[in-house]
Amino acid sequence: MTIQQCKYVLEIAKCGSFNEAAKQLFIAQSSLSVSVKSLEKELNIKIFERQGTGVYLTEEGAEFVKYASQICENNDFIMERYSDNGVHKKLYIATQHYDFIADIFGNFLKNIKSEKYRFSIREIETHNVIKEVETGHSDIGIIAIKEGDYEIMRRYLGTKKIAFNEFLKVSPHVFFRKEHPLAKSEKLSTKDLKEYPYVSYEQGEHNSSFFTEELMDTAYIDKHIEISDRATLMNVLMLTDSYTIGTGIMPSALNKGDIVSVPFDREEAYIIGYLLNDERKVSSVAEAFIDLLKKYNI
Repeated sequence: MTIQQCKYVLEIAKCGSFNEAAKQLFIAQSSLSVSVKSLEKELNIKIFERQGTGVYLTEEGAEFVKYASQICENNDFIMERYSDNGVHKKLYIATQHYDFIADIFGNFLKNIKSEKYRFSIREIETHNVIKEVETGHSDIGIIAIKEGDYEIMRRYLGTKKIAFNEFLKVSPHVFFRKEHPLAKSEKLSTKDLKEYPYVSYEQGEHNSSFFTEELMDTAYIDKHIEISDRATLMNVLMLTDSYTIGTGIMPSALNKGDIVSVPFDREEAYIIGYLLNDERKVSSVAEAFIDLLKKYNI
């Protein structure tokens, strides 16, 4: 089995047609068919059902596509990361959804003098931030751990050979639009928020309490909205009386005063830190970004 064969199968599955896939791949349809038949024979499975209106994945084929996708994604990542394109500086960051990290990243870019570099910053679910660092796909991960979950998470990260390095400890705040009925409150409790919709970031199948980015227990919330990105969060908060719970950090450059925060009446704090893989050497460019994290002032 080759990477090329995996890519062929993925393109056929995407197009639903050998003929169309061959056009997209710029190869003869006969060559494509021979390659797929050879793969099916090698694996002793049937990947596609061929019908008059097109081709369809078999049950075995659907399973194979999942593995083939992972293989191709990893291959593309390796080729990009280690190919000799004259790119001298590389940094890959995975983070939970924080405005201030985007702010730090912007300042980091201002300090880069190199003519060639390849940087990436991705906002993803907590479990995937950890996985990115564990597998080496990301050099740095950034997460907040709720104070009550700190020891559990530290032990969990230890099993992944990942070090958690604290650089901020902050109290939780309630975020909502400046015209919200509770916007002028000095402090808010769970009881105060009960009638309003609560917005949180989805965590997919990994929705254990210590993976969530917020402090609220959704089991006791009547109105709950899950979203996956900061842009949607901001729009929902701006257009409704919804609220979310966060770190209380809102860089002025990213917030023009439309969203405000009020302290949340909980003793539990957020411990924010960066993740590093214990088995990987930290590059100089990663150290430069970490230095900015350590110097960040609320």
